[in-house]
Amino acid sequence: MANQACISIGINQYQYLPPLGYGMADAVAMDHFFVDAAGWNPAQCLLLTDTSPNIGDKSTYPDHENINQWLQQWTWDTLRHGDLLWFFFSGCGVSFEGEDYLMPIDGTLADIKHTCISIRQLYRQFSEIGVNALVFLDANHQRLTLDGGIGQVTAKLAQEYQIPTFLSCQTHESSHEDAGLGHGLFTTALLEALNYHHDLNLETIETYLASRIEELGEHHWKPLQTPLMVIPTGVSSYRPVFSATTQSTISATSPEPIYTPPIAPGFARDEYAPYTPPATSFIASSPTGTGAIVKRSRLTPTPRYVPHWAKIGVLLTLIVAAGGLIYLLTRLPINREQPTIQPTTNLTTPTVTTTGTAETFSIAQATAKVKPGDATSRYVAILMARKIPATTPAAAAEVQQSIEQWSQEIFLIAHGYARKQRWQTAIDTARMVPPDATNYADVQASMARWQSRL
Repeated sequence: MANQACISIGINQYQYLPPLGYGMADAVAMDHFFVDAAGWNPAQCLLLTDTSPNIGDKSTYPDHENINQWLQQWTWDTLRHGDLLWFFFSGCGVSFEGEDYLMPIDGTLADIKHTCISIRQLYRQFSEIGVNALVFLDANHQRLTLDGGIGQVTAKLAQEYQIPTFLSCQTHESSHEDAGLGHGLFTTALLEALNYHHDLNLETIETYLASRIEELGEHHWKPLQTPLMVIPTGVSSYRPVFSATTQSTISATSPEPIYTPPIAPGFARDEYAPYTPPATSFIASSPTGTGAIVKRSRLTPTPRYVPHWAKIGVLLTLIVAAGGLIYLLTRLPINREQPTIQPTTNLTTPTVTTTGTAETFSIAQATAKVKPGDATSRYVAILMARKIPATTPAAAAEVQQSIEQWSQEIFLIAHGYARKQRWQTAIDTARMVPPDATNYADVQASMARWQSRL
């Protein structure tokens, strides 16, 4: 295979935007992987972050001028036709007047065209050099426009320039970071895929990201984040992304897991093997007018081995806790109130309910997740509400009323996108309305109309 290179850009402290937590850490981890695990010469890797050291007498501070200069000079000097280039960006992105842009550290919303990096221009340059580029963008950390983040235009460019592209989330969603991971969810999953799969191809990356980001989001209680992955129709999904030399170098290493789930006291950490998704079938769909293949997967993670002694320890702990609870209950006054019996229609199995018991998981917790103007947070609230036990008819009615309200609000947000002729974003947003909502039929009818406009 031809020469291989990587450009990693990560930004934390924006000059005119709220800071990110782990943009720098994401880029540094990618750079370290290629140098340490893949065994590449450091000269093959370009790292631009808030605090990255100079290369010679040239600054690597990721402002607009420096990024443009490095992209112009380094790529043309380092790369040749047929070379493989990994391009990774962790920071903010913005969609403006039908174009997608990456935000450098000094980028400003007051002058996007002159202070930001055009993704169209970036792809055009890769095409002019003739490199086989792979692009990974974690750029929707902040909602910088009312029309959603980057994605739709980038997906079309990926198809036009035949560049496989992996974005951290859909245009109407946001990318999430987590302090426990020390990275964004997207980068965590990507680093795991690179470390654990030594014979990587585009199909493997796509499979892993689709399942793992969902799992990480659920485990860390983050709003929905579904990666947008575009493999152009002219590119094979099974194309290797490394040379044989690089693959053998990675295989010879034993990397530490990028992410390991929390472990109960007394459990041995080395009992947990890296997560590897099982084989699965895919549902293929095409994003807005691109003809590109976007694959999503709903996989169940492989159960992790837990030693018998650890299970016994947990069991003994539960027994002791139960004994303490029984003792406490025997010391409390006896409540002579009998439970009320609600008759059922078939009169075979009565339903027993009690009053006066506080719910440990309330509707207030679900309501707290709702953010102004955000459909995804309402979808998360609906999922939470469905897990609330309906101890009384009044509680059940409150839960259902909240679900109906959030469903209607999601529909209104989708209509807002439709009014701006953002048809695909409107459709993706409307899909969050659950089938049992009273407005579901209206939602489906509207989605059909919007689909006809694409």
